[in-house]
Amino acid sequence: METKNWFWLLFCCLGTLWTYRHFKNYFRAVGLALRLPGPKAIPLLGNVLLFLERKNNVLIECGIKASQLYGSLMRGWMFWVPVLVVYEPEHLRVILSNTKVSDKNFFYRIMHTFIGDGLVTSTGDKWRKHRKLIQPYFHINILESYFDDFLQISEEVLGAELHGRNGVKISRIVNDCINKILHKTILGVNLKRDSESPFRRGELLLLKRLLKPWLLVDFIFKRSKMSQMEAQQNEDLHLYVKKILDERRTLTKQAKVNNTCLLDRLIELLETSDFSEKAILDEAVTFMLAGQDSVGTAVASCLFYLAKHQDIQEKVFKEIIDVGADKRLTINQLNQMHYLEQCIKETMRLIPSIPLVSRVLTADVDLGYYTAPKGTNILISIFTAHRLPHIFPKPLEFDPDRFSPENLPNIHPYGFLPFSLGPRKCIGYKFAYIEMKTIISTVIKRFHLSPPPQREELDLSYRVTFRAKGGILLNITPRQK
Repeated sequence: METKNWFWLLFCCLGTLWTYRHFKNYFRAVGLALRLPGPKAIPLLGNVLLFLERKNNVLIECGIKASQLYGSLMRGWMFWVPVLVVYEPEHLRVILSNTKVSDKNFFYRIMHTFIGDGLVTSTGDKWRKHRKLIQPYFHINILESYFDDFLQISEEVLGAELHGRNGVKISRIVNDCINKILHKTILGVNLKRDSESPFRRGELLLLKRLLKPWLLVDFIFKRSKMSQMEAQQNEDLHLYVKKILDERRTLTKQAKVNNTCLLDRLIELLETSDFSEKAILDEAVTFMLAGQDSVGTAVASCLFYLAKHQDIQEKVFKEIIDVGADKRLTINQLNQMHYLEQCIKETMRLIPSIPLVSRVLTADVDLGYYTAPKGTNILISIFTAHRLPHIFPKPLEFDPDRFSPENLPNIHPYGFLPFSLGPRKCIGYKFAYIEMKTIISTVIKRFHLSPPPQREELDLSYRVTFRAKGGILLNITPRQK
């Protein structure tokens, strides 16, 4: 054989070995995806069009029926990338209970431009370090110290905005209330008008970017108008928090404030650890953004279900009276509202604020009859997990008694995960429960709710969080004292 031919043969062999070594797990993931059932995919685009708002009904319908249509595991395609959609509790336990088998994937890197590098988007040693440093500030004793702010703002906003009238867009009023609560408890700011803050004007462009695959290439994205828009939003948010941070640091040095908000506690880390100012800004922005739409969706949706189910609403009202909260609410009384908490959990079961969570496997993982290879992208469908009939009988019905003390043992430990589970469980979930219970009890104590005609069902739309198209409208009637 001629030398030239030997050269090309060697080149092809080396090229094949290099390709196999670098893409072995990708080809294994493709092979697994081809063996699994899933929704029909379009060549090159895969299933990404399901995330379009006009296609959301198909995405949501697929989520409801996924286990019946595709069994315990299904596949999807994000362009040419195979994605495993996981929702069975035992599979979720394997993936979420151990940080050694999974990590956050490229979806979270896409959010860096807008949110920054806080707990939601960070990974590895940085995430572990920040989580360890911040975790003590979410101890229940500290969280309960924010209760007076929760209550005061809820009474002020809801008392001013809710009156005896029909067709009130409760979702807007709830979001206004939560925005003010977060400004007070996270940043220490008494927000008078939403226009004073950039946190209600930002827009996460993740889905829009996913629908344009060329924008997934950073080199191209950084030269797009979308990138400029996100960068400007990021700058506005961080400059806003930076100004507040500088003011709080000055007040702290003058002993004029003493840990009245989360930002004050993060300032302590500047003196006691190597926590940087940039880290504080990233984390503060993350907490402000993560706590808005997710909690707003849960509160507004819970009020909708209470309006729709009059008997359940009256049980919540009776509980408020029975614990003695007919006058000014206290934190001890709030902690006794167990049935209200069941209603909130059942709401988040039916409408989890964050219905999809993504991960990438960092090791081979056995999922029942299949082995998912290292490097496989995982889409955890919380929405589907919460509607599995063998975990939640009659899953489409609103039944708070599912979460009663007697029935809780029937729920798989990884069957209910509105705040995720495992080491990466949302650090602020207790904060959220206290906040939600305060707002909802404030409303139900003062007002009777009912749905307007032709608005007895929610038309959901997926935009990273769930939202009701057109908002949630309710009829409001003041209760007689």
